[in-house]
Amino acid sequence: MLEVYIKAYGVLGDYVREGRYTFKEGVTVRELVETLVPLEVRRRFSIVVFVNDEPAPESRVVYNGDRVVLLPPSSGG
Repeated sequence: MLEVYIKAYGVLGDYVREGRYTFKEGVTVRELVETLVPLEVRRRFSIVVFVNDEPAPESRVVYNGDRVVLLPPSSGG
């Protein structure tokens, strides 16, 4: 098992509380998002994921001690 720190911003923060989470070894960003974010939310919003302050593709494996940030799409101008 591994432990990662999760922080979700914007509307995602309504569904994912900030804190430490435990996952199985070899978990990918995609699996992590599927576990934490309800399907209806994933369908409504494209989610950008950063691992240790770097953009992370869905296939990236998450390791013990990583810091994961979930961001909803932003708008503005």
